[in-house]
Amino acid sequence: MPQMTALVLEDSQTQANIITRMLGAVGWSALHCHSAAEAFEILKTVSVEALFIDVFCGVQNTLGLLPQFRRMAPKAVVAVMTAGSSLESIDVTLDNARKARADYVLRKPFGEAKVREILQQAKGDDTLSGRRKHILIVDDSMTVRSLTKAIFEGAGYRTSLASSMEEAFKNPDIAHIDLALCDVFMPGMGGLKGMRYIKKVWPHVKIIGMSAGAGAYVSDAEALNAARELGSDGQIYKPFAAEALLELTGLVLNPEVIAEYLD
Repeated sequence: MPQMTALVLEDSQTQANIITRMLGAVGWSALHCHSAAEAFEILKTVSVEALFIDVFCGVQNTLGLLPQFRRMAPKAVVAVMTAGSSLESIDVTLDNARKARADYVLRKPFGEAKVREILQQAKGDDTLSGRRKHILIVDDSMTVRSLTKAIFEGAGYRTSLASSMEEAFKNPDIAHIDLALCDVFMPGMGGLKGMRYIKKVWPHVKIIGMSAGAGAYVSDAEALNAARELGSDGQIYKPFAAEALLELTGLVLNPEVIAEYLD
């Protein structure tokens, strides 16, 4: 099997050496560039399977260049990385990176385990059919999170978990999920506001709202109707059967199936 290659855009030689060593440890070769201009020149002649891009290279913010990187390396997984800057807080930088639709957002320092995860994704992205769909489960109940995780992973999906919308938005995984399964009623921001934010920032992400209502105050039907009005692509009542959840998920992720059925 031919060796796979990652391009590393990093203006710190020390950081570049660390990342290159981690790539080498998992059998990948690395091409190091100090500037975006140098990276673009390399991509004119070399095909790569992954891009590791530092957000701040000198005085340049590379987030605005992501569309050009994607055009020049259309099959590459894009991971942006940052330790922050004197110009803005690291939380702002990470949020902007998610909005820029990076596949992965890495807070420096990061370890070899995270690099392995990204490179496994890169190997699976050679064809769309080879990529496992990624589902984010957001529910304040550990039991619900554990059960739905088991259901989805048993069906071949990749999963990430969050106990609140606030936790979900801090997780870099949200930048590259295919679907979010969200409880409507949760502490903090709550599901409805969170679902609206997801649709605003990541409109490509599908959403399924789930609810058992809120006691005598709001019925499950009212809660799910509210989720629908905010743009959720599907709704399901708690408790639900595994078969029902998987069927709804398949329909939401593959709307062409519904279109064929209606035809």
